[in-house]
Amino acid sequence: MIKGGLGNQLFAYAAARAYAIRTGRDLWIDEVSGYTRDGYGRSYRLDRFPVAGTPAAPRWRLGDPKGIRHKGIRTLNKLLPNPLKSYLAEEADQTETQLTGFISTRQVVRLNGYWQSEKYFFERSSTIRKELTPPPFADGPDADLEAELESTPSVFIHIRRDRYSPRLGSGYYESSIGSALSMLGGCRFHVFGDDPEWARRYLDFQGAPVTYHGNDGSDEMRDFKLMAACRHAIVANSSFSWWAAWLRRHADKRVWTPNDPGWPLKPASEWTKVPNRLEH
Repeated sequence: MIKGGLGNQLFAYAAARAYAIRTGRDLWIDEVSGYTRDGYGRSYRLDRFPVAGTPAAPRWRLGDPKGIRHKGIRTLNKLLPNPLKSYLAEEADQTETQLTGFISTRQVVRLNGYWQSEKYFFERSSTIRKELTPPPFADGPDADLEAELESTPSVFIHIRRDRYSPRLGSGYYESSIGSALSMLGGCRFHVFGDDPEWARRYLDFQGAPVTYHGNDGSDEMRDFKLMAACRHAIVANSSFSWWAAWLRRHADKRVWTPNDPGWPLKPASEWTKVPNRLEH
């Protein structure tokens, strides 16, 4: 079942796709049930990517997460041993083996969770990157900018603050900026997110060049594609910037990530963890 914003959709797909490959199953995508009660106006966005999955037929959808049918399926499967389960809900306090070690004899297995760790799909990283890298921009200013970001020592900085909790303080960003300047030398920072004015006011870039790409967040796919084009990244405690940083590989790529994101969102293994404080 796909649910949440774009970053969470990417995690859910990656985990399910890797599981399908690992167990020799076809992947069916329930793109309806997770948005039955979405209070943020979010919608299914994986149709913007070259994913390898088939929309689930109505009879195989989980249905309203708070509906009787969905609750009944979930409750019943909690009582069954793993080989007989046809439904697996993520448990935040368990390790990734809850899915990577899950073996079921059932013909159809339904997965429900955010699965916010690369360990769920690490062995299929090349496949996941191929299927979740959005197509490039067509000719025009954005295509030119994308090419520039790919070919220069660009560093994206992602800001999440508007109606977002917990939020990262300026200390995390300034520590990461200092580390990037020390490690990379000359680089240009590119600020994306929902509050560029906060970045202008509170972040010190130590004289390095900065470009602000801030908008109202209405064109998240544009931001995502440009962020993913950058060679390096300073991510927020956000699955959106997690994926923008993870998707494209460069031999010299450096990513800075908060040590405590405040969510069960695990950084990729090679990323640099930076001490941070959270604002609630």
